[in-house]
Amino acid sequence: MALKLLVDPRARGAYFADAVTVARAELEAVLPGVEATVDERSTVTFLDVPLGAERAPALARLSFVQAVFAADGPTLHLIDAAPDHVLPPELVWGAKYRGKTHELLTQLALNLAIAACEREPTTLLDPMAGRGTTLLWGVRYGLEAWGLEKDGQALDHLQRHLKRQTKLHRLKHDLTRGGKAGRDGAFLDIRFPTTHGRLRLTIGDSRHAPKWLQGKRFDLVVADLPYGVQFVGPGGTRNPVKTVAACAQGWADSLQPGGAIVLAYNRLLPAREQLAAPFVAAGLTLHATEAPHRMSESILRDVLVLTKPH
Repeated sequence: MALKLLVDPRARGAYFADAVTVARAELEAVLPGVEATVDERSTVTFLDVPLGAERAPALARLSFVQAVFAADGPTLHLIDAAPDHVLPPELVWGAKYRGKTHELLTQLALNLAIAACEREPTTLLDPMAGRGTTLLWGVRYGLEAWGLEKDGQALDHLQRHLKRQTKLHRLKHDLTRGGKAGRDGAFLDIRFPTTHGRLRLTIGDSRHAPKWLQGKRFDLVVADLPYGVQFVGPGGTRNPVKTVAACAQGWADSLQPGGAIVLAYNRLLPAREQLAAPFVAAGLTLHATEAPHRMSESILRDVLVLTKPH
């Protein structure tokens, strides 16, 4: 049987002119050895894969897939392929604010991390969590998702979003706030008893991640790094590599053996080898996976995939 994967139009907003190239890179990373061909039809694009219908739910979790069809000659049959997300999509897509990471890019990074992980993942860390897009994807995937963020206002923004969505969708939950508002160590913790999901966001400097994470170790670490455009680091530099290098050992120490790290970054600043170096020095293994896509003249976004040996 041949399955046809309808490329989500929103992928153009995430990956721009490189949407198909990124889609093929994600498919290859998640399902190694599966050959895909591109089928352009009028205003829609499909990726054709030689797989059976039993693989449809897994394919539906790919960031670029809007729907899965089975091809019967010239006729296409829609396959009811639910991706088994445990919470409503508005939890991720409902928050709108300037500078938000595109939701599909975050899902791509999470999918790549799960594919690279050598253990069944149950826990996720975003050490540069912002307002929690990666964490919200994590709980939709049924993971226990922890985040660190230095912006003291992040907890208020995330709490307002969660309050609105849990009310709209009547989601049972237990929400706890702790610590002094806006100060290091302050946290927001929300648990969804019906799905056993948990999200915890803590205010703290990611260079001291183990301190704020209470010694907890994670199966997955996923982060969207500063792109070196609006970001200004120590000494006025726009290159985030010094900040990330100062974090690398702590992030590696917070990763379980067999776990995976995926970082989205601007490969124009820093270069791939420069960004990878402190993580390799911390004992992690760099993978060949790449998914470059140009966002602007100054941003060529890509992903860095690393794993921690057993």
